[in-house]
Amino acid sequence: MSKSNSPLYFTLVLFLVAFTACSGAKEETSQVKTVDGVIMNPSTGKWQGSDYEPLQFDLVQTIDLSTIEEPVISSLGYLRLDDEGNFYFYDRNISKLISVDSEGNLRWAVGQEGKGPGDFENPFGMDIYNDKIYVMNVQGSRLDEFDMNGSFIRSLDVPKSVQFPSLVGIREDGLILLSGAKFGTVGTEIYTVRIGDSLQVVDNFSIIETDAEEYERATTRGSVSMGEDMFVYSFSIDYKFHTYSYSGELLTQVDREFEGVLGPGIYAVEGSVSMYSLGRVGSRTMLDDGKYLIEVRYPTNIKDPNAYARRASTGETDSPEYVEFLDLYSPNHELLYTFDNSEFVEGLGNLSIRDANGYYYSPFSSELMIKKYDIKSRTNEMETEEFFMESSD
Repeated sequence: MSKSNSPLYFTLVLFLVAFTACSGAKEETSQVKTVDGVIMNPSTGKWQGSDYEPLQFDLVQTIDLSTIEEPVISSLGYLRLDDEGNFYFYDRNISKLISVDSEGNLRWAVGQEGKGPGDFENPFGMDIYNDKIYVMNVQGSRLDEFDMNGSFIRSLDVPKSVQFPSLVGIREDGLILLSGAKFGTVGTEIYTVRIGDSLQVVDNFSIIETDAEEYERATTRGSVSMGEDMFVYSFSIDYKFHTYSYSGELLTQVDREFEGVLGPGIYAVEGSVSMYSLGRVGSRTMLDDGKYLIEVRYPTNIKDPNAYARRASTGETDSPEYVEFLDLYSPNHELLYTFDNSEFVEGLGNLSIRDANGYYYSPFSSELMIKKYDIKSRTNEMETEEFFMESSD
């Protein structure tokens, strides 16, 4: 009996030794470090150089809006999607809220420039909640409510203490997230708000990237994206992003080595200030398995943002020359892979909208189109390759 079990025992010992060796190798070769609570990523992901790309982006449909004769559409701002596949967006150039169906056929277009009921003036964001369309209108001073056919319902005044807020989104339980101006800083004032007979501020707190003296008379902010239990703030001066609870608790801090310039550039003269936002760290795009994407755009021909701002204010410089890349992160915020073909990444767009069937959508104002993508994971191949590479080590 003892003799017949010995081969199995020996096999199990070998497996445990091999597994322990692989685990040890993985721990030793991990490039991610956590310093004072900050997750520090290198500039190269652990799957870079693999024989496989971890994601496959299949273009399913291109929705062409350039053939709509009236109104003549010229921009696709704040794109949203309902459960039936209809799109809603704001055209800043003609001051209209527009809806098209899933094939790009015009359903309706409403509005005009102005401050009256149903008019639009410098909207700062839009979302759909509970079969209503909400537009943060008139430079963030009021929240306008429309039905799903574009008919104006009412306006709700934004509290005067909330300065120039952008509507980030509305959570499933109706909680509204606003990103307001934080003058004298690079950063934002975050507000959570609920709708009733008026807008009621639930909570607010500051996110400050820097309050350096050069920003005393100016402000800019990074991008904000929502999750159900937390939101993400992507920095505008460094490649960093933080996650927060809706009560303001800082949950995670993620950095990534990056040698490019994001900006912004500042130039002040005779009481006036010019600010030029150059690059960006985009909002997070979530995938099914907890992994996520971050898109980055930055100029390659600018080394000193403030020097560029000084030259640009007098027309003495060339326009920025941009490149883009797309980073894939694990659920634990480890950089896995970078899609670094700038033309390819630019062609993907921001993948900002996802429908109930798991398809992603990117609006392109310059081409007047919406692209629909199916993103397929190939991470099983990557993880299998990684296991055998570590085993061979």
